[in-house]
Order: sequence, then structure tokens, then C-alpha cells
Amino acid sequence: MKKINLTELIKNSIIKKNGISLSEYMKMCMTHPKYGYYTKKYPIGFKGDFITSPEISQMFGELIGLWIVKVWMDHDKPSKFSLVELGPGNGTLMADILRATRNIPEFHKSLKITLVEISPALQKLQKKVLRNYQINWKTKLNKLPNIPTTIIANEFFDAFPIEQYIFKKSKWLEIIVSLKNLKNKNSNEFCFGLKKIAKPPEELSSLNNEENQIYEVSPEIKKNIIYLSKHLKKNRGACLIIDYGKNNNLGSTLQSIKNHKYSNPLENQGESDLTSLVNFRAIKDYAENYNLVVTDLVDQGDFLNTLGIQERFVALSKNMEKEKIALHLSSLKRLIDKNQMGKLFKVIGIRNRNSLPLVGLEHK
Repeated sequence: MKKINLTELIKNSIIKKNGISLSEYMKMCMTHPKYGYYTKKYPIGFKGDFITSPEISQMFGELIGLWIVKVWMDHDKPSKFSLVELGPGNGTLMADILRATRNIPEFHKSLKITLVEISPALQKLQKKVLRNYQINWKTKLNKLPNIPTTIIANEFFDAFPIEQYIFKKSKWLEIIVSLKNLKNKNSNEFCFGLKKIAKPPEELSSLNNEENQIYEVSPEIKKNIIYLSKHLKKNRGACLIIDYGKNNNLGSTLQSIKNHKYSNPLENQGESDLTSLVNFRAIKDYAENYNLVVTDLVDQGDFLNTLGIQERFVALSKNMEKEKIALHLSSLKRLIDKNQMGKLFKVIGIRNRNSLPLVGLEHK
């Protein structure tokens, strides 16, 4: 009897449905309860498949912490303030945020912290790292406290499943995942295919359809941005999104990372990190439908420089041994250099229309 694994489960679904959407394939690979990438391993860090900004230097989290305090102050220092982090990874960012702001007791006293994390392994690690704080964990973004709220999403939305569509011969087709030999039940070689659809998603209806152009849509991102937009409109506050992405949905941006190297997204199911470039234009459109202010995109390097990362670098350097300063400088460059994460990663903010401009993202 053949052992059931994630590849077999996906294959069975493909055979049953005559192919599955890219979104369904990504969801099974990333979040299957037993075999999914995020549900069975620690993906972040040198031993994982990718490293996030908070893991590179404490300066990143410290500056984000001060940014959050500024939002709290701009909202007249509410006595109850909800701080939500989406996809908190190893818990490093939240730990740095809370450490950097510990000398503001009034702020800490107001905090009601929620972490949205689907991975049991990462939740376990976060609970260890943040054991000295009272925190509420959720596996999805819902039922947040109805109080002023700041939401932080660092490298969160790039992991959401996407759907892909292509315009061919005056017709819309969906790009699906299939088997190279669908009739051969012993075949384990996945491939991309095309499926006729009656009507494209709403996001594609107003486009000037270009022959053979691939377009990407993420219903999951839409659902989450709509939820947080409704929440911010009702309760006031702000949202900070940091991710790699662009201002359109053109072309296939699906990529797979395994052991810090690019790999074939149709191989190593549940063992590699599947991501895509975030469509910031769509995020802006979704949020503006709720009469919220959405900032222009800012490069991560420019954002961190505006918040004072160079000054923080100098301050930390004073207490460092000489051999550690080189590593410290390397970390700074990695975060802000335009040839590294400084330009690749983008920052966008969302706020209420009657709130003050967001520091680092808007000019007063």
C-alpha cells in the first residue's frame, strides 16, 4: 500500500477535479494541517529557508516600536490600545518592539497584544520568546478588540495563495496545476495547465486585455485587507505593511525557496517556501474603498533612514567591541542598501482620514 504524503494528496485532488487552481495548490503546500510548510517546521533563520529583517538587526524592531508609539501618541494616548502583528515569525520583531518601548510605561499599560500565526511550531516559539507578556494568539485575522488599533505586517502578505489568469485569443483562461500525464495514476510530475472560465475576477474586468499577458489575483489578501480596513474605519488606528512587491498584478511572480535557494514551485511540496510579489496597488484600492488614507509606496531603506536608523547604528556602535562593529555595519547595509533589502522591500501605510500623517511615509 502506497504511503500517503502531501504529493499524493495533491495528486488525488488534481485527478478528482481534473486540475486544481494555483491558489488551492499553494494552500495545500503551505498550510495543510499535517504536511504543510508552515505547520511542520521552523522556516525562518539561517537554518530555515529565509531570513526576515527583524532577524538581521535589532534596529529594525526598535524603530518599528517607536513608530507604533508615535501612532499611539497621535491618537491621544488611548488607555486601551490594540497592537496586532500578522505573521510574527520567531517573535523577534514583537520582542524588540516591546523592549524598545519599555521606558514608556503608560504605553505598555495600554497594550492589548494579538499575534496572528497559523504555524503551531512558530506559535510555540513565540510563546517562549514572549513568555513575560500577556498575549492573545489567533490563527487568522478576525474578531480584534474594538479599540484603537495598530496592525504590523512584515513579510506577511507575500505568503498568501494567488490565482493566475491569462488572456488568450480574446478569452480569459485560468492557469491551473495538473499532472503531465493525467491518465497515468503513477505519474507524480506536476505541470501548469489552462482552464476555461466564464468570467474573470472583478480585479481584471477593467483592464486593457493584452494577449498572452499573465495577471495575478489574491482573494485571501483581498479578504484580509477588507477586514482590517473595516476595523480601522470603525476603531481608528493605522496599519504598516512591509513586503516585497510592486504596484501592479502583471506577470507571474510565483517563486519557491528551499534552503535559501530558488527551486521549482511544482516540486518539494511542503518542503519549500512558496511566495509571490505583493500587489500594493490592489491593497491601496481595497482600503480606499473604505475611505481610508493609503500612503504611496516607500522603499524600506528610505523608511528606516527617515526613522533614524543611522543614528541608532552610531549609538549602538559605541558599546560594541571592534570585531562586532563590522557585522553591525553589514546588518545596516543589508536593511537599507538599494542593492539589498533597501529597495527590494516596500513600505505602505493605511490610516483613518482624520488621523495625523504617518511618520516616515507622509509629509505633514
